[in-house]
Amino acid sequence: MATPINIEEARLQPMPERGILSQTLLKNEYTSLVHMKLAPGEELSEHTSKYPVWIHTLEGEGTLETPGGKLPMQQGNWFYLEPSEVHAVHPKTHLQFVLILMKNAG
Repeated sequence: MATPINIEEARLQPMPERGILSQTLLKNEYTSLVHMKLAPGEELSEHTSKYPVWIHTLEGEGTLETPGGKLPMQQGNWFYLEPSEVHAVHPKTHLQFVLILMKNAG
């Protein structure tokens, strides 16, 4: 069954002046879609996911740090991370992105 998801509604909510705002837009046995907003000076410290992850930058600028190097996060950029790939996110400005976790290929 098709599930409508309004990312634009989440995107237009105010950015946090401090801290990190995380909102799960969809979660089922196959996929999780998470909308993230990070204030400048915050970070997602080094971590991994046991699932493959897609990241789509919606707004702002930052850096995605991986073992392969530092990648610029800018509006429109997409990134793919393998399961267990170490990564961290460092915003330069208010940064907004969505994560798609591919939990089960079926």
